[in-house]
Amino acid sequence: MIRLGVTLLLLAMACQEPDQPIRSVELSGGAYIRINNRQVLGDPRDTTSLAFFSDDVFSIEIRAAGDSLPASVAGLATLFMIGDAQDETEIGIFRSALQPDRILVIIGNDWVRDSDGSISLEVPGCNWDNSKVFTHIVLTYDGVTATVYGNGELLAASNISLDLEVGDSDALIGANWGVTNDISTLSNFWYGAIDEVRLWDFDLPQSEMQFRYQNPDKLTRQYSAGGLDPIIGLWRFNEDGSSGDVEPDRSGKGNDAVLEAGAGEIGFSTAGP
Repeated sequence: MIRLGVTLLLLAMACQEPDQPIRSVELSGGAYIRINNRQVLGDPRDTTSLAFFSDDVFSIEIRAAGDSLPASVAGLATLFMIGDAQDETEIGIFRSALQPDRILVIIGNDWVRDSDGSISLEVPGCNWDNSKVFTHIVLTYDGVTATVYGNGELLAASNISLDLEVGDSDALIGANWGVTNDISTLSNFWYGAIDEVRLWDFDLPQSEMQFRYQNPDKLTRQYSAGGLDPIIGLWRFNEDGSSGDVEPDRSGKGNDAVLEAGAGEIGFSTAGP
């Protein structure tokens, strides 16, 4: 009888589902993620801090899923933004509350527009109202042209001439500053999961977009000794390696992110590619 009991116990243990790895962080109701800008105003530019955006060449890569928005959210929900010293949005990537397959992107005071002149960019395969559907968004800027990709496809390219200056503005994932670095002015909160965010200080080429969309775990197509040097920030939100509410910057540049519950909730999820 004892041997039979042990056998049944071992069979039961073998049939149990293994622990699933954490793949993303979930935000709702006013929670957000803050990336602290280490740049000190008046000092020479710290090229490993968020001040690198002021060099006017960058790429932002995000993989995320949305969720149904409360009826009170009638405008935009923020994937990523960073402001400037004049309390304006220098760079912003948003979803539309009314069109769950669309994103909107702003640089300086200009919206990126598609070939029809629309600022509402349709993303193939995207459904921000479905928490199980993850979407890959990339914004690149080479100092002249802002280009937006969604799930590996070109969505829009606009010539935008401006002089970016982020100053000491912190960047936000999942919320939007009204006044730079003033948490009392936050709005446009994200509802859904953030799987990974990457910042690069060069413009990723169009030829890599399908590869990046299809290989969420890979940072580069071919390894080389200096191949990852242009990466400035990498946040995987896999919980392992996190310290309390801090998500480490895995690029090695020290731009750690802080998870802020605010008036909402933060949780980790096994959802994600």
